[in-house]
Amino acid sequence: MDKISFKISLPIFLFSLACLANFHAQKTNKVLILGIDGCRVDALEKANTPNLDSLRSHGIFCSTSWHLGKTKSGPGWSSMLTGVWDPKHRVHDNRFSNHNFKQHPFFPSYLTKENPAFTSAIIVGWKSLYHISSKFGWGESHTAKNDDGCLLKTNEVLQNSNPDVLMIHFDNVDFTGHTSGFEPDNEKYIRAIETVDAQIGKLLYALKNRPEYLNENWLILSSTDHGGTGLNHSGNSVAERKIWWLASSPSLPVLEITATDPGSLFYPELPLKSELPTQYPAIVDITATALDHLLPGGLDPKIPLDGKSWLHLNPPQFPETWGAFTVSENDNKAIFTGKNLTIQQTIDTRKK
Repeated sequence: MDKISFKISLPIFLFSLACLANFHAQKTNKVLILGIDGCRVDALEKANTPNLDSLRSHGIFCSTSWHLGKTKSGPGWSSMLTGVWDPKHRVHDNRFSNHNFKQHPFFPSYLTKENPAFTSAIIVGWKSLYHISSKFGWGESHTAKNDDGCLLKTNEVLQNSNPDVLMIHFDNVDFTGHTSGFEPDNEKYIRAIETVDAQIGKLLYALKNRPEYLNENWLILSSTDHGGTGLNHSGNSVAERKIWWLASSPSLPVLEITATDPGSLFYPELPLKSELPTQYPAIVDITATALDHLLPGGLDPKIPLDGKSWLHLNPPQFPETWGAFTVSENDNKAIFTGKNLTIQQTIDTRKK
């Protein structure tokens, strides 16, 4: 290839760098959390979800985000939004009784402690989560009678408040599972997932078509609180404990992670292999990753979290504690295979 050289004066070069730095400095980091209650991973994979697929193609997706706690909604959402597992937040039921949110609050509390100007909002379809959220850490808490109502309220909050952290909780997938079955061969359950995906598409369209969007740097995080089997959940089956996790941002590598079942903190018949949960994105990592994106100095190690941030994973440089990996290639993917997990990295396919 021929080499092409350019000559540029030092003052112009320095001015250009200053302009570029100023451009990035003007971008405000923000986080959107898409919570889909009771969404089984195998049903998600079967459903037609173009909007979640698009997010997935711009970041990290894990189809084996093993749930270490009790597979109920109260413990699940508490783990996701406090960044600690059940033994620390002490939520073991859907009444949030005996919680420990004073010591381990919902994560926006850490943001307002750092800077009182930080703003947050949560829009929730499940009333129990709404009531507890309004008391511990969220600047704004809203509820609606169904997912369409939550979507309307979220768009309203975006236009009027424009918070630094915004979470929407979609409840209908879980409701459909309880009434017709948490199964990938249940057409009603699949349609409920596809409906949520369409609602997410509308939300992302509204988000990106605001004038402020050009000056914002959004990290989008999404997961679920549990899976299900039959008409219920709260047990220790793979269908209930194996959930999914998503982080999407132009700055993230495109990765798909699958990991070995690590066991459980809650079910004694599944003793926890303590080293394994550090090797895959878990629901407690939603809090850690969000804080890492939003806090000016990144994630503060003094914050008492069980979760970890996934903003700095840079294949093939994995933590030494993960052990050795073999590397292979398949089309446009680099495949890293370790003892307990496999990571597939898509190379140079994203549209910038």
